Amino acid sequence: MPHKLRLNLILVAIIALLALLIWQSQPQPRVTLSKLVPAEIHTITISTDTTSHTMRLVEGQWVIEGAAGLSSRIEQLLTISQTPSLSRFAAPPDLKPYGLDKPKLVLQLNQETFFFGNIEPLSGWRYVLHSGVIHLIGNGFQHHLAAPIEAWQEDPDA
Repeated sequence: MPHKLRLNLILVAIIALLALLIWQSQPQPRVTLSKLVPAEIHTITISTDTTSHTMRLVEGQWVIEGAAGLSSRIEQLLTISQTPSLSRFAAPPDLKPYGLDKPKLVLQLNQETFFFGNIEPLSGWRYVLHSGVIHLIGNGFQHHLAAPIEAWQEDPDA
């Protein structure tokens, strides 16, 4: 085999290998916490060990305990369903290590229930149990979920 032909074949093989490596290294789309789309959510219930309140979408307006809901804040809450699941695994029988045996915070979006547990100590991600799967998600929603009911209502004097 002539030297130039051999060199060209080696170069083609190297290019093909590099192309394969680049193709395989492309990030896969992240799985979300739920398949529920925010636009489909019409009922939100947040429960803690001491309180529970429900928000309902009535004729295009969020209502919470008879008062107008603060739409901008509620819309942030709706995005929880689509937050990326950074890691996930089937829920084991013992949920105590994850703080999910007696969760201090439960979120219900329509008929889907999300149980919020402890923070994973190495990553700082939050354990969330949903449909028999424990997900690890960013911890950016906790302060919204723990907010008092007044934080979800429009100020009538504003």
